[in-house]
Amino acid sequence: MNENTWPGGVRHAMAQSAHDEWNSRVYPGTLQLCSICDEPTGRCEDDTLWSEITSELLCADCWCAEEAAEAAGGE
Repeated sequence: MNENTWPGGVRHAMAQSAHDEWNSRVYPGTLQLCSICDEPTGRCEDDTLWSEITSELLCADCWCAEEAAEAAGGE
């Protein structure tokens, strides 16, 4: 695992894609994946979306689909 330092050892602004790539290498255990589609949720601990049916992590699209299904009376 890499040390917890800035890329190149110098603090600087990073594009979101570069930041995502850096985090995936340095902090691989922090990426949240949706329990339905296995895509990254784009969220962190503080703003996680939880399934009311399974109590597992969801991305925004799957959470909205679950909410719509519940509103329509199904699961």
